[in-house]
Amino acid sequence: MDAQFIASLQELLQKLASANDTETIQTATTALNQQFYSTPVCVPALLTIAKDNSEWQVRQLAAVELRKRIGKFWEEIDDSLQQQMREAVLKVIIEETNDLVRHSMARVISSIAKVDIPNQKWTNLVQFLYECCQSPTASHREIGVYVLDSLFETIADTMEAHLPHLFGLFKGLINDPESLVVQVTTFEALGKVAEFIEPTDRAEVSSFQDLVPSMVQVLQKCLATDNEEYASRCFEVFNTLLILEAPLLSRHFGELIEFSINVGSNEGLDDSLRIMALNFLVWTTTYKRGRLQKLKIVKPLIEKMMPITAQEDPEDIDEDSPSRVALRVLNALSTSLPPQQVFPTVITHVLQYMQNQDPMFRKGAMLSLAIIIEGCVDYTRSQAGDIVTLVCAGLSDPDVRVRRASCMALGCIADELDDEIASYHEKLLPLIFNLMNESNTAIVKYAVNALDCILESLGDPIINYLPQLMERLVVLLDSGSMEVKPIALSAIGSSAHSSGQAFAPYFELVILRIKQAMALTGDEEAFALRGVATDTAGTLAEAIGKDAFRPHLEETVQLALQGMESDSSMTRESGFCYFGVMSRVFESEFAKYVSFIAPQLLQSLRMDETTEFGYNVDAGQEDMDDNEEIPFNVNTAVADEKEVAADAAGELFASTTTGFLPYVEDIAKELIVLLDHYSDTTRKSAVVALFTFIRTFNKIANSENWKPGVPLRVPISEHTASMIKLVLPALLKMWEDEDDKLVVIQICTELRSIMRDVGPAVTIDYAEEISKLLLEIFEKKALCQTTDLDNDDDENKDNDEDEDELAEHDSLLIGAAADCVAEFAEVFSGAFEPIMDTFLPYIAGYVKPAFAASERAMAVGCLAEISKNMGPAITKYAEALFPIFMAGLGDENPEVRSNGAYGVGALIESATIDASPYFSDVLKALYPLIRSTDNPNNVRDNAVGCVARLILENADAVPLADVVPVWISALPIRGDHLEDIPVYDAICHLLKNKRAEIEAFLPALTPVLKQALENPETLLSDESRQYLLSL
Repeated sequence: MDAQFIASLQELLQKLASANDTETIQTATTALNQQFYSTPVCVPALLTIAKDNSEWQVRQLAAVELRKRIGKFWEEIDDSLQQQMREAVLKVIIEETNDLVRHSMARVISSIAKVDIPNQKWTNLVQFLYECCQSPTASHREIGVYVLDSLFETIADTMEAHLPHLFGLFKGLINDPESLVVQVTTFEALGKVAEFIEPTDRAEVSSFQDLVPSMVQVLQKCLATDNEEYASRCFEVFNTLLILEAPLLSRHFGELIEFSINVGSNEGLDDSLRIMALNFLVWTTTYKRGRLQKLKIVKPLIEKMMPITAQEDPEDIDEDSPSRVALRVLNALSTSLPPQQVFPTVITHVLQYMQNQDPMFRKGAMLSLAIIIEGCVDYTRSQAGDIVTLVCAGLSDPDVRVRRASCMALGCIADELDDEIASYHEKLLPLIFNLMNESNTAIVKYAVNALDCILESLGDPIINYLPQLMERLVVLLDSGSMEVKPIALSAIGSSAHSSGQAFAPYFELVILRIKQAMALTGDEEAFALRGVATDTAGTLAEAIGKDAFRPHLEETVQLALQGMESDSSMTRESGFCYFGVMSRVFESEFAKYVSFIAPQLLQSLRMDETTEFGYNVDAGQEDMDDNEEIPFNVNTAVADEKEVAADAAGELFASTTTGFLPYVEDIAKELIVLLDHYSDTTRKSAVVALFTFIRTFNKIANSENWKPGVPLRVPISEHTASMIKLVLPALLKMWEDEDDKLVVIQICTELRSIMRDVGPAVTIDYAEEISKLLLEIFEKKALCQTTDLDNDDDENKDNDEDEDELAEHDSLLIGAAADCVAEFAEVFSGAFEPIMDTFLPYIAGYVKPAFAASERAMAVGCLAEISKNMGPAITKYAEALFPIFMAGLGDENPEVRSNGAYGVGALIESATIDASPYFSDVLKALYPLIRSTDNPNNVRDNAVGCVARLILENADAVPLADVVPVWISALPIRGDHLEDIPVYDAICHLLKNKRAEIEAFLPALTPVLKQALENPETLLSDESRQYLLSL
């Protein structure tokens, strides 16, 4: 080997290892790459330096560089030199005293093994490592298990064959009496081993389960010695084990939960350690909810989390703390489990805590209430009044921390229960106005934010508050802190949104300030205000109308375009929001700006979202990855920008139509790419935009309205067909791999909507694939339904979770799938029959009493819609469907009863069989629903509509003298005005054909008919309207 080559290489490495300036680093790196790293000779030279240099920093750097060159040059080195090097690295790793150098050399061994082992070389390596692991010298055991761990990253397939022996080896190492390093490294190695264990391999699963108690003991030792780094590595392994399919933790799951709760609750431990334990509980709730339910520890878990929420938080809202992570545990429980299992326990503690003399408990109560609302929205609607009472108490609390938490809580609750909370404006707004006058900036900030959330849905009642609102909000906008100004301006926008034209007196006052803010530059706070101003400009335009806003259109568009040139993602996001709204307001008039906006859309959609970490060539670092594997960080601000850009693209095309056509192809391709984006909300926006593109092409074609049935009875345009062919295959691939429930819900919702707008052409070529994906949802086998990776042993199979309770997101998913199937029936009509044959047994299975009320309602409602949509073709299924609908009429749940009433009527209306022999049973079942004084889920409306359909089907089979007075007493329709059509058609039918029999009821009927004709919400067929007007 050339001694001069080694000496020169060593000199450069020494310079690089000691360099403190960028220029020296770059010069040395360039010289190394050009003069040394382009030839295989560098490999033995680097090993010589890593072995012999007196400075550990240089040895470590040489080992790092050696590892990088193995993959490229190893096979170019002759066999004899390879063998010498193998022997040398094994000797070095035993004799080396510096941990960092040893670890770098271990990775050299792993890199060589990656090349050698598949080629049946270095066959004695694993045996050598076994001997190291059993050495009486702790450092030898440490390096032995470290290399074994690294081998699972490079030659996993080979190592898998050694699993039986490794379990025995690791059993000793995880209990190493001398070295915590050995124990923790073994812990991590077990994490790698776990990934190769098949769920069906009971022997390997059991062997791993046997080691879990020892793993917990290692973690306990890390905690006892306050070793945050080792504890973090152990918790990371446990978190990984949670998402594996094999039930490796199931035998000791209860003990692990108890351990994590105890660590998370222990205020004597460092916060960082507690946070790790609590995060494990977040992961557990997300991925092992079924196990939590089986062990019946949901309630105890909540009870342990609640006191933690009462602990102090750091001022920095982005900094984690035990209390904040405990709140995340509660949020995960609320979104993953049925609300019946979460809300009652939390609200019990909230009520208790609100009576506690310690204000921190009252703070915890408010934040706990806020954090669980997301997963309990429907469950808590009926309790909105009680929730508002609690929040009002918090808003009036003497302690500033409680008032601030209550403002935060009100904002969260108003976001989810918008209409319900807005209805309590008389209670809430005076309290918020008072808080807006406080001197505490944080209180004012959160109070205005809560106000903003309420105003968004307030509607007409806002008129009475506008003078006071605008006076206070404009003052805050002019003289408030930079923290408060953006929120005040957002609240002004919400005021405009709710008040509409009534906002006109304040428009000029506000638009002047908005244009000033849209021109701001400077720091992050200035750009934040600029962004909100840009967004609010669009809100004002939509509120007061294009004619009033037109004088300001050109100036605000130019300001928004200038904002697009900034480095602030927030400003660009707001610009896209503004463009989308303005296109909706001005429609084709806005098309003249598209040529300026579309390039900005493409630029944002194509932005790189990864930013490299600083690559510090510090020889003291333990590990440096290969150049091509420099670690990266995801820029979430860019992801948010892409999401809003996708929304804007859909809005712009839908509103400007032909003006956007030159950009559709390029933007559509970028939206297809976003279907595979890591952000769930960005994927959702891409889905919506792509379906909007299909819808808009169909609108531009201005073709004849679609007609149900296949083959197509009305052709679609070439452009529409091309967009369908571009979008549907990509979307179906994305759907198949989608693991987020809310994204799949969005797909089903958009698919249903596009079928309604464009007809069978959208799905005619993809019916089989779509049916398969929808069927998986009904079978609860869709990928997004299997995040609860609880593949437990048979010993627990008979202890399944209660079927009568369902998490709200699960319920929404199945409901969205059912709506999609019903729409399929609408567009395919009689041709839906083969699909119906597939779906009927699965959907009908959900009507059993054991299933959740939401699932029963979904099933009955879906089958009812299908009965209407298939028309006469439903006759084939009438015998199977009629008992389902009749059972629905007697269900304890009002939504199931309502859907049952609709289903009976729709079936009788559509089927071509004589159903009159069943009229008596139907009417008996409908009677209590019609006589009911309230109308939950439109149950009375649907019952009244069902009677109307019986009359239209065969009035002679209806005992009119008994039925009509009860029927009329339930009119007019209160909520579901689609039922107006059969009701008034039936009344007209009776007036034409059975007038003598209903003469006695005309005095009661006349005011109902008069009201129907005067009420703009009443839906009437043209024939019935003309007839009633002629009377």
